Amino acid sequence: MMETMVNFEDEEYIRLSGKALVSAVAAALERACTDEEPVESTIPKCFLGRKQLMSMESYVQRLYEFMDCSDVVFITALVYLDRLEIANSNNRLTPQNVHRLFATAMLLAVKYQDDEIFDNSYYSRVFGFSNLAETNHFEATLLCLLDFRVAVSEKEYLFYKTYLIQSTPQTPTQPEFMLSSVPVASAA
Repeated sequence: MMETMVNFEDEEYIRLSGKALVSAVAAALERACTDEEPVESTIPKCFLGRKQLMSMESYVQRLYEFMDCSDVVFITALVYLDRLEIANSNNRLTPQNVHRLFATAMLLAVKYQDDEIFDNSYYSRVFGFSNLAETNHFEATLLCLLDFRVAVSEKEYLFYKTYLIQSTPQTPTQPEFMLSSVPVASAA
């Protein structure tokens, strides 16, 4: 059975954009990070770097300002990172890999979700990657780790977006959103 894909931005009843989107995405990434050294992770060492001096919120804000992409891309990137953890419970976001993994997930998401995109050399500069070859390598590696599953259903998208909204400070009584908190299969 084929799922119908929709333009997620048409969902007027659940708004999350601008500063609220940046804050919610950054907070979800920070909560998902662990300092524990993963055992038998399938995330290649190439994604490891030193812990970034730039805060996660500043980094997400930088991507929001310079990628010129739809808001859908940010949530789609979170779905991809969650799929990594679901594929192997030892795959963990850490302070050393989260910036590179999130940036690469954003690259995949923008290419899947948006019609007008920049070339990889532009994104390489925005992400703070060393060069175009590194960006291309990260992109190909993450695609393989995701088994080329980049489609996100409307139901799955709305599930993640709803939890991001519920985790914002404006609704403190709502449960916090954490990546891998509920198997994606139950959301899709």
